Amino acid sequence: MSTSKVKMLRTDVRYLKGIGPARSRQLARLGIENIYDLLLHVPRDYQDRRIITPICDLVPGEEVSVSGTVISSVYLKSRNGKSRLESIVRDNTGELKLTFFHFSYIAGKLKPGARIIGSGRIEFFGGISIVHPELIFLDEPGSDTRLVLPLYPLTAGLTQGIMRKLLETVLSEYCSAVPALLPAEALHTMGFLNRSEVIRKVHFPDDPEEGSRARSALALEELFVHQSLLNYVRTLASKRTGIEMIPPDGSLADFVSSLPYSLTGAQNSVLEIIAADLRRNVPMRRLLQGDVGSGKTVVAAAACIICCRSGYQAVLVAPTEVLASQHYRTVSSMLEPAGIRCGLLTGGTKALDRRDLLESLLNCTLDVLIGTHAVFEESVVIPEMGLCIIDEQHKFGVQQREKLLSGREPSPHFMLMSATPIPRTLAMTFYGDLDISVLDEMPPGRGNTTTRVMNRDSRSFVYEFLQNRIHNGEQAYIIYPLREASEEMDLKDATSSYEILKRGPLGHFGIGLLTGAMNPEKKLEVTGKFLSGEISILVSTTVVEVGLDVPGATVMVVTHAERFGLSQLHQLRGRIGRGGSDSWCFLMKSSDCGADGAKRLAVLDSTDDGFRIAEQDLRLRGPGEVAGTRQHGIPAFRIASLIDDSDLLEKAASMAAESNSWESLKDEYELRFRGLDILEL
Repeated sequence: MSTSKVKMLRTDVRYLKGIGPARSRQLARLGIENIYDLLLHVPRDYQDRRIITPICDLVPGEEVSVSGTVISSVYLKSRNGKSRLESIVRDNTGELKLTFFHFSYIAGKLKPGARIIGSGRIEFFGGISIVHPELIFLDEPGSDTRLVLPLYPLTAGLTQGIMRKLLETVLSEYCSAVPALLPAEALHTMGFLNRSEVIRKVHFPDDPEEGSRARSALALEELFVHQSLLNYVRTLASKRTGIEMIPPDGSLADFVSSLPYSLTGAQNSVLEIIAADLRRNVPMRRLLQGDVGSGKTVVAAAACIICCRSGYQAVLVAPTEVLASQHYRTVSSMLEPAGIRCGLLTGGTKALDRRDLLESLLNCTLDVLIGTHAVFEESVVIPEMGLCIIDEQHKFGVQQREKLLSGREPSPHFMLMSATPIPRTLAMTFYGDLDISVLDEMPPGRGNTTTRVMNRDSRSFVYEFLQNRIHNGEQAYIIYPLREASEEMDLKDATSSYEILKRGPLGHFGIGLLTGAMNPEKKLEVTGKFLSGEISILVSTTVVEVGLDVPGATVMVVTHAERFGLSQLHQLRGRIGRGGSDSWCFLMKSSDCGADGAKRLAVLDSTDDGFRIAEQDLRLRGPGEVAGTRQHGIPAFRIASLIDDSDLLEKAASMAAESNSWESLKDEYELRFRGLDILEL
């Protein structure tokens, strides 16, 4: 894109004619700061004034068009002295009142006998009426007779009329400056000659179908630009020199045979792929995802075996100190019998232990470093790092992943482990720069988990059930949405509920409290007691959502369950039944849960398929909530929908791979997705 065009499209909207500071602030609330933002502020829908609703069928709240004849117009004054114009329009089914509070521009036209089409929202204002309808005067030469009008997302102070006039001005002056993005044949297939036509037609189409096609074309180009970035990142990675890992013959087979269980077919297949990746001199960039309990950790440990047996060091990063400590216990128990030396580094590691650990890393007497984000501090030097494995809860985006790994030559192999099944559209968007492997088979030996949605009236039954299981030597989680009481939300919280439960009939069983606000030492103390069985009931927040592995836990009670996402609830219930026994998850809904909340929870009651649940979660809550879009460093798309435009995403990915045109799209990316540090890639 030429520098002059970029500068023109970046022009602040406050410099447009008729827009002052107040109006620019209103537009800013809609994310509109410059001319390009305004051009890409597409309608949410269209009002088709060709569809006429009989006056007798009007319902308050609906956006309609009516056609009739003016039979009277009168000026009225309210008690506060303000004037208004009321006109009565009649068709052959009834009469409708049109009300105007600003009417100097229209009063002379609304004379008895004038034939009009009036469009707007039906209200009840002293009778069925439309306040400030948009009018077409059928008998007046030169009247605006557009029958299809755009309906834009608005904010306080803006009307549809204001937005349409702004877009008319901007389209006439700047639309020709927009650069071509998609290949011409892609636009021709969708029925458009060029991008300028697409933008004009999305705002002012001849019919809603044409507007919908124009929106799809803009969604396709938005996805194409982003997929081009991901394709560029993949290309960068493929040009870097990787580390060829050739361990002694039998290293992986010996490790697998030493395990006290057999790997699933899915684990074996994924391991073959990872082993092949590690043998290449191109750095591996892979996402390993699977449902709760599918066995990702052992696959990660096997990858570490290949790395360390080849003479390199590996790093495994977890999102929390609790999970890092658990990974350390699990992975070291697998690797240390094979002579692989493991160490744990977190923010809570004592100074002396930290010094010894860093020295071991530096002289290569430590093979695998397991820890939190602390492993990436400048003082941590890993001279022979050959493999980096990161838990997805760090939510590293494309840019963060590249910055993490691009400074080393040869470049380490990289694997991201996702504890949450990710719908394909999200995976292509958030992790499109990575190859993807899926563990789609569950290891044998886990008990069945029964999930039940319960209301408050069932609370005594649930706690009696929980008490009976604990009498049998089992353990339980009780989960709350809040750490502490909130003045804004009338919800139970973990801290005060813990104090109440301690004084109740469950108190003599041993109850612990775990929240994210605790210091690392206290967290490890509590989880250690729960793991050893000293604590029978763990009261917690979602800090236990990922990775906590306590074989004795067979019961989970989630309070205010409708406050959690479906995938989050699925992760939570994955904490029980890990020791082979059957387990029970009770989702306690609030009295004000509502039909939609109950419908969401019923999904958990009906399936334990994490991928199906993730798809439902995406549809119900949107990608930002499901995947933490802002934390990923991935932009919120202006036009494209990852729910409704999955077919366009596939097409965009294919086009991006064929065109290899990232360099020409950098300016476009920056214009669309401001604030992303992509220019350093």
